Amino acid sequence: MRLIAFGGDERLSGALAAARARGWETLHVRAQEDAQGLGGADAVLLPWPRSFEAETLLGGSLGRGETLAAIPACRAALLGGDVRAQEVPQAGMAVLPGKDETFLLKNAALTAEGALFAAHARTGRALLGRSCLVTGFGRIGRALVARLTAMEAFVVVCARSEAQMRLAHGMGAHPVPMHALTAACAQAELVFNTVPARVLDEEALSALRGHAQVIELASAPYGADPELAQHLGVPMAIESGLPGRFAPVDAGAALFEALERAMKAEQGGEQHGGA
Repeated sequence: MRLIAFGGDERLSGALAAARARGWETLHVRAQEDAQGLGGADAVLLPWPRSFEAETLLGGSLGRGETLAAIPACRAALLGGDVRAQEVPQAGMAVLPGKDETFLLKNAALTAEGALFAAHARTGRALLGRSCLVTGFGRIGRALVARLTAMEAFVVVCARSEAQMRLAHGMGAHPVPMHALTAACAQAELVFNTVPARVLDEEALSALRGHAQVIELASAPYGADPELAQHLGVPMAIESGLPGRFAPVDAGAALFEALERAMKAEQGGEQHGGA
């Protein structure tokens, strides 16, 4: 089996290392000269979640058009979020990690671990006994709560639904509805936001203690306005995209595993259909 990766950060290096550990032959295309005479491939990796900055391949100088044209015929191509399947007709199948629940759960676990590391680094303090507020209770929120409660932090979860609040309570956290967010902020030393919407408004930010730290894990527009947080004197660390920065080797391995699962599922489907 042969895998070609185009551009990217250390995540793709991690993906290629995972592929080699499974016995795959690999090639990493980083520059225009690398894209000459590539030969065939069973699968191709583009940087995830994005593949291009404007019209240039992330991590290299290749343009969008020449990069997509250089992709050889292959069984599968793992695409960044800004590449559409129809742009890579030479791939038999487009693999979208954002639709792979196993990948998303692993990515959430890596994000949660990175968030704890960021909290230690930003505050210089342990989490044992700290009052922590987690806003949102999706995959990342659940992964965070599991780790924070295991570390004996006092954890409050602000969630939108009764089902989420019941689950948070079962995990050892103290759930409150979103309308009680300001009151929860008044008791928090650390806030981990996982909601990509402005849930931390001026009232909520103003309620934070002077020494409270916000660890922002969501993508833009973030859970709070960074300029407003700065104006109010609330420390806000934007830590979105943690897996690729905190544990790129493991994040890359997760990408390769998502690709491999999709290829095995397709092969199983073909065999079943042929039978």
